[in-house]
Amino acid sequence: MKILITDVLKQNNLPSIDITKESRGTAEAGKYSMYSWSIHFCEVKVHPKTGVVKVSRVVTVADSGKIVSPKTAASQMIGGVTGGIGMALTEEAIMDHRYGRFVNNNFADYHVPVSADVPHIETIFIDKPDPIINPMGSKGMGEIALIGFAAAVANAVFHATGKRVRDLPITPDKVI
Repeated sequence: MKILITDVLKQNNLPSIDITKESRGTAEAGKYSMYSWSIHFCEVKVHPKTGVVKVSRVVTVADSGKIVSPKTAASQMIGGVTGGIGMALTEEAIMDHRYGRFVNNNFADYHVPVSADVPHIETIFIDKPDPIINPMGSKGMGEIALIGFAAAVANAVFHATGKRVRDLPITPDKVI
């Protein structure tokens, strides 16, 4: 039998219903490490004369237990990769050490990735519920979307050019 929430509210003359439910891991949870993880693969193109790096392809794989909302999870990963492209290639806070102020303290001077800098990002999820962490089997996936992506770009640049750049962002002067 299906009962609508609106009918329950009307029948009991209630404006709303508050329900609180706690979700805890099992007694076994303390024995295990239950972290989310991700791995990023990227392909870059490096202009041989100018040293300009462009990310041309990205595949990112994540395990966050049961994926409750695939569209939201994919958007989280795409956002993290986009931020990682910025970290790897464009974003740099430039400090004027004479005055202790940032020279590029606005979006006109601080460069972030735009649509043209971001290729199609393929997201893959393991989507295997973790039976120990909580009844739903899901885990958080916040920062795993970003962590490691700048390193993936740096490794792709090394693979393409043979030059290991260890200082972000990877700008043309560091590649040449």
